[in-house]
Amino acid sequence: MPENYPNSMAKRVKIGSKFVSIHYPKCKPWMREIYFGEREDKMEHGHISVSGAIVVGNTISAETWYARTPDGIELVKEGKPLIRNTSQLLSNCIPVPLAKAQHEEQSLFWNVNSLDAFS
Repeated sequence: MPENYPNSMAKRVKIGSKFVSIHYPKCKPWMREIYFGEREDKMEHGHISVSGAIVVGNTISAETWYARTPDGIELVKEGKPLIRNTSQLLSNCIPVPLAKAQHEEQSLFWNVNSLDAFS
């Protein structure tokens, strides 16, 4: 996981023995790069890229463009789910505070305001 993500703003939150790090690339304002995993430095971490801004219901949302579990299993690539139960597997592997930013009805979409205010 890049600690010094070039040309981006970032938030890093420690949650017990876990962490979540969200990067906001300045050159790509529509994108959020999310890393999450164990704080003990095993180098195993999940990675989610969310991109775009669309309205889903009454919420401005971003779509999951890429998702990988901490075990290295790719769930989404180029915006396409790779496994039938991708939504459930993604929800199962992310930390609870990050799950709160997922859209209530469609877990592959993220509430942009919740991600930006994540702490």
